[in-house]
Amino acid sequence: MTLELTRGAVEALFKGSQINNPVLQLLNIRQISNNTGPPRYRLMMSDGQHLLSSFLLATQLNHLAEDNLLVPQCVCMLRRTTTNTLSDGRHVVVVVEMEILKSAEDAGGKIGNPTPYLTDGKLSSPHKVSSTTSEPASASAAEVPGPSSTNNNNKGERAIKDQSMKCLYVLTFSVSELLQDMELGTRL
Repeated sequence: MTLELTRGAVEALFKGSQINNPVLQLLNIRQISNNTGPPRYRLMMSDGQHLLSSFLLATQLNHLAEDNLLVPQCVCMLRRTTTNTLSDGRHVVVVVEMEILKSAEDAGGKIGNPTPYLTDGKLSSPHKVSSTTSEPASASAAEVPGPSSTNNNNKGERAIKDQSMKCLYVLTFSVSELLQDMELGTRL
């Protein structure tokens, strides 16, 4: 089975454009040091034309990296992504859902001759995107990407902060409950 990578997907995803199920090749993966929470993984992805290392694996997909399923040179279909801007202004593409279509062994090496996608505007000039989402549709994976709506009012950043605070509250509440249970256990 011959798989074709979705040419132009790296640039489109970085710009926040909607792409339906783009097929990309993983060129590198590394764990990012994280003092709190579960580990994060940074991905270098290629569409055969360009490569970019501004991809982050959503933590619910960590098992793919930890089980050695997501390894360099495997071919993946990105089912759902979101583009965010970090506090320092850098853009990242968070991979929320993905399917591994071909193992690294079956892919047989790097596909194409990708060059780095320059995010500083020399190759192209990406527009500011606060938070956008790419959702799957019935179109083929190789379809030309279309524009998506952009969200410049920072709702995405607020949602992430709100979710983080909820998680922190739940964790704090759980630890507090555990300590109370331990105190009750020692009294009995």
